[in-house]
Amino acid sequence: MDSTSAQTSPPTTALPQWAQQLLKRPLVEIRRGISLDYDPPFEDCSVVALTAPSGRYVDVRFRLSPDSKSAIGKDSKRFAGYATAGISSANLPTGTATCVPYNCTIHMIWEHPIDSSSSFTTDGADMYLLANGDTMEIGAMPINGKVRMFKEYWIQPTECDLSTYVVVETKPFNAVGRAKGMAIMVGNCCQGILQTENDLWVERWEMKDGTWIKDARSTTSDDENVVPCRWIIQEAKAASDSITIEGHTWEVIEKSGS
Repeated sequence: MDSTSAQTSPPTTALPQWAQQLLKRPLVEIRRGISLDYDPPFEDCSVVALTAPSGRYVDVRFRLSPDSKSAIGKDSKRFAGYATAGISSANLPTGTATCVPYNCTIHMIWEHPIDSSSSFTTDGADMYLLANGDTMEIGAMPINGKVRMFKEYWIQPTECDLSTYVVVETKPFNAVGRAKGMAIMVGNCCQGILQTENDLWVERWEMKDGTWIKDARSTTSDDENVVPCRWIIQEAKAASDSITIEGHTWEVIEKSGS
């Protein structure tokens, strides 16, 4: 089907309600299962994806069993899981002369210049809005040399405040041979990734009962300051605020209220 141009900003009221819901940003998504081909669904990771209104995203997947292998072949040499960050875009289907447009679906594309598997590819899938407000992601990916269909089930936490968000990036972000980093806070969740040619650092923080708690599966120690999540959550940030950590400069490039 033909598609509209990329739409990652907050939707206009001219769009149908289902499209507004699928295009709403910022977004906190939690995966609740994955199915390959027609196999029963399973869940082998703790998966949280944060997306800002611009489409920038940080997707962190900690394996539930650190000693297990990735079911989709996305193993990282540096931690038990898979993590990506970059920019995403959404296309609304418009239909063709022989195929009418259908409702409750958008096509998503994710570019990941930050990728713990070092594949640095672009992938895509169709997102279907379910009757209860959850979404089903359906696409295809190569796994062990064979292309397989996948279906991922995503929910949005009802207790999360989406009115507050901050995005920081390393500067320059995508220069050849330089470190690349991105961290996003949406409501009570914050995730960040810093990747160099030889190293990778991944953090996840969540606010529980008014206190920010760092996920123990993060690749940094409690007193290690490499990824700027701690800096983001400490106090309100202004546009263009910056901090230099371990020689890497991070700058606020997107925030709520600006």
